[in-house]
Amino acid sequence: MKVNLRTRKLHEVRKDGLIPGVMYGKSIESTSIEVNEKDFKESLNQFGKSMTFVVTLDGKKHNVYIKTVQSNILRPDEIVHFELHRIAKDETISASIPVDVLGKEELAKKRLYVQMGLTDIACEYAVGAGLSIFEFDATDMEVDAALYVKDIEVPEGMVIKEDLEQMVFIIREAHEVEEDEEETADVDGEATAEEEASEE
Repeated sequence: MKVNLRTRKLHEVRKDGLIPGVMYGKSIESTSIEVNEKDFKESLNQFGKSMTFVVTLDGKKHNVYIKTVQSNILRPDEIVHFELHRIAKDETISASIPVDVLGKEELAKKRLYVQMGLTDIACEYAVGAGLSIFEFDATDMEVDAALYVKDIEVPEGMVIKEDLEQMVFIIREAHEVEEDEEETADVDGEATAEEEASEE
């Protein structure tokens, strides 16, 4: 992804279909930048907020990852600002990578659902070794089947910083909540007694 130095005011940048941002890191001063909106969204979709990728600024390449993204509150799809964190080749990245469970629709047909234990997983990894998301397919899992941290296969150069015995998710059976007629009768009786006391 190509980024350019930003010298104009924010509203001028956005008017031209660009997104203003900043790039910083241990070995680079905080630098105001701008990038084509389409290019940035493609990088965000591909790398998320954890994977490193290369940007070019004034002909020089930098390894970065997307640190933060700020969107318009009224229009969430509109990105108004972003931060890139520059990473040196010998640095280690710490990030919480989100968890996504696939197959929920198929489970629902069998009156099953996914109960989450972790919605994201803390990891450490070298430049180029991260993931944008952990995806798990639960389509064929049965009730009470579970996935634990120790079951996860990670790429080389990546370490999970969670308890290995921590449950990521478990499959549960859906139950309909039935109203207890006796409890309903008691509640109605209490209400009637209160009304009678009020009338006296």
